[in-house]
Amino acid sequence: MDHYQPNRSCYCMRCRSRGLMGPAVLITLGVLFLLSEFGVAHFERTWPILLIVIGLVKVLAGNLDTTGHVDYIAPAPPPGTPPAPPQNPETRQVDHV
Repeated sequence: MDHYQPNRSCYCMRCRSRGLMGPAVLITLGVLFLLSEFGVAHFERTWPILLIVIGLVKVLAGNLDTTGHVDYIAPAPPPGTPPAPPQNPETRQVDHV
């Protein structure tokens, strides 16, 4: 596949994994705050784990299989306005100030 573009109407593994980042970040934040609240590990020292989780989710989502991927088909642009008919130079008004 030359260029991958996500498509909401596609059900390949890679397109379905797009919704994993939010829940992974929320769960990681919850666990880190819970550990901080119980005094096991302070958040100031454990926040880099959040960056590691984000990186892991991106790497794993980028390496998933695209078998059965449906390419995104962009909608056709709306037709442009038709050109104005040419004006006759004798009937054209010119405002002189």
